[in-house]
Amino acid sequence: MAKSKTNNARLIPFILMSLVTLIFLFWAMQQCSSRDGDYAMIAEEEARQTYIDSVRRVEQDARIQAEINEEAEARAQALLRARTQPLPGDSIVRVPAAQTVIQKVTPLYSTINGLNVRSGPSLKNGVITRLPLYAEVIFTGEVTDSLYSIDLGEITPTAPWVKIRLADGKEGWVYGAGVSYYKFQLKGVITD
Repeated sequence: MAKSKTNNARLIPFILMSLVTLIFLFWAMQQCSSRDGDYAMIAEEEARQTYIDSVRRVEQDARIQAEINEEAEARAQALLRARTQPLPGDSIVRVPAAQTVIQKVTPLYSTINGLNVRSGPSLKNGVITRLPLYAEVIFTGEVTDSLYSIDLGEITPTAPWVKIRLADGKEGWVYGAGVSYYKFQLKGVITD
């Protein structure tokens, strides 16, 4: 009989430990399964935020592009107006019941030393001549409808091509970023 008591005495702590372990396992499994929904909601919120951020970036890029297009259109219109409307200092001859505008030419100045004058509005067209810095040319009133981004070294401006007349009467095209109404040197241009 003494043997049977010793076996029962060892068996009771084993059963109690097994029971506590099982209860703990059930509790832990319940806790894990209750958090699965939280993790799914967090992942869904992160995906939603990523999508919203990408839509905002696309909208912002579209706004920036629209601003660039508006600025280019305004510049093209200003160049066109400069050729079709009298400027301050233009001579106006008054004729009875009519007004005739004798328009001065619009000078532009080279902002790049060695600016290429080309036979057409493209880098593929041949070079007619090269202009030194601050060379004065005449704006003929023609610009391309499109804007072009050309790598000039440290900068890549976006501008149309502009048709000009040289002092010797020859006409050609220059990149719009290379000429201005004012004398200044365009910084960041690497010339050959």
